[in-house]
Amino acid sequence: MSDTESTASLEPRRLLKIIVISDYICSFCYIGDKALHDAIEACHDLPIRFDVEFRPFTIMCAASPHLDSVDPKKSINRNAYLIKRFGKEQAEAKWKVIADMAQKAGLKMAEDGIVCRSIQAHRLSVKAYQVGGQAMQQELNSIIFDACFAKGEDISDNAFLADAAAKALEFLKSTETLDCVEKMIDAARANGVNGVPFIIIDGKWALNGVQPMECYLQIFRKLAQSSGSPTPSGMSSTCSDCKGPILAPALSVQ
Repeated sequence: MSDTESTASLEPRRLLKIIVISDYICSFCYIGDKALHDAIEACHDLPIRFDVEFRPFTIMCAASPHLDSVDPKKSINRNAYLIKRFGKEQAEAKWKVIADMAQKAGLKMAEDGIVCRSIQAHRLSVKAYQVGGQAMQQELNSIIFDACFAKGEDISDNAFLADAAAKALEFLKSTETLDCVEKMIDAARANGVNGVPFIIIDGKWALNGVQPMECYLQIFRKLAQSSGSPTPSGMSSTCSDCKGPILAPALSVQ
């Protein structure tokens, strides 16, 4: 290693905070999570480091107009759900697009799966970030996304979640972080987040929808060349339940 390389390696690396508002049963969130982390890995030579926090959103709730007679508290077959919502021909066409996107991203996609309420999984995710930061939360995310889409499992099942995180069953039967999850979801909706994934980078860039890896790389490289602290917009309000930040009304979509 040269003196220049040694000096460069000792220089402080700027921390970029990334907030990902997402839902485990959203296929675009599954694909977008892979693109984001591929982009982060591709930035290993830039003078930046990352703190990625996954925050909750539910696309299956009682207020969803497309659910009609479907009970949002019950798990249902994904293909049957899509056919009920879009009709057989349109459902198959839409899923083919998603499956092709997943294949291009290097992700496995089961032929069928389960659509369910993801609140329990989100509670566990919030707890994982509180206890072990992004490393623990990302490990859990990978397990849950893989189970939902690559294996077609029911991620609302307590037995599955307890298996995904050691000793989680006692926590899941409690109400810990439930208020926090609900506040984060309400805050996201109050700030105009109507779909996921919704990604907030460095407090100033907001991306709506699944993005290609190149999009993230362009932003990361631009931020790596700039100086200063992250913009605090959208980060000032705190949750009394978990003592962590929730989305405040200051954020605007770029």
